[in-house]
Amino acid sequence: MYFWLWIGVLIGSVLLEVLTASALICIWFAPGALVGLLANQLNLSFTVQIILFFTVSILSFVIIRPMAKEYLRGNVIATNADRVIGKRTRLIKAYHDGDYGEVRINGMIWNVISKDGKDIDEGKLIEILAIDGTKLIVRKIMED
Repeated sequence: MYFWLWIGVLIGSVLLEVLTASALICIWFAPGALVGLLANQLNLSFTVQIILFFTVSILSFVIIRPMAKEYLRGNVIATNADRVIGKRTRLIKAYHDGDYGEVRINGMIWNVISKDGKDIDEGKLIEILAIDGTKLIVRKIMED
């Protein structure tokens, strides 16, 4: 009775995935639909078919998505900018009232913002915690 439902879900999920190339929208419903179709052919109740469909679909999502996402990432260009994270340096321009400060790292000048939003005066020692776009997120280091 539900044979065509499972065929429709199977075809629909595969077709939608093909139309949205590399978007990973619903491919995990295809294995679930296959199991639902198999359960239908074994004359299991519709409730069991639905439970099996969702269980297999969720397992497929958990297993397939991380692998496919890694494979479909595309060209990731390493910039080595993350080498500055953890480095310590001194501000060459103060960070005040949300106005960017500046540091020179490896010959390049970067805009900085304070992680906690507190002002940091020029010449103070800071540690680079992260990169946010073209800005470095820093924290002031207390000097002895």
